Amino acid sequence: TSMVLFIDQEYGSRKLLRTVVAAVVSAMFLTLLALARPYRRSDDLCLACIANLLLTCCFASGVVIQLCDSTMYEDMCYNLVGYQTSRGASTFAVVLTAVMLAVSLVVILVSAVSAARAKTMRLLSSM
Repeated sequence: TSMVLFIDQEYGSRKLLRTVVAAVVSAMFLTLLALARPYRRSDDLCLACIANLLLTCCFASGVVIQLCDSTMYEDMCYNLVGYQTSRGASTFAVVLTAVMLAVSLVVILVSAVSAARAKTMRLLSSM
C-alpha cells in the first residue's frame, strides 16, 4: 500500500483517491490471503487476516473522516455516512480500531494458551 504515495503527489493528501485506492488494494490483498492460505498453521492465517482487516477498516474509516471533514461535502457526510460532523466519524474510527485490537489480543491470547497446553515430546539424550 505504500505505492499509493505516488498517486497525485501534489494534491493527493487532500483528495479521496489515495485512501480509496489504499482501501481497495488492502481489501484485494486480504481476499488473496484468505484464498491462497500461505501459512501452514491456521492461527497464523487468522492473525494475518485480522491484521489486514484492521488495515482495510482503517483506510475505509479514513475515507469517511476525509469525506466528513471537507467543507465541500457537508450535506453528503450526513446523507451517505450518517454523521453530522467529522468528530463523530473520528470517534467511530477510534472505537473500531480499539475493538479490532481487542479482538487481535484475544486471538493471540487463545493461541498462546492452546500452545501452552499442547503436549510435547521430550527426547532423552544418549550418553
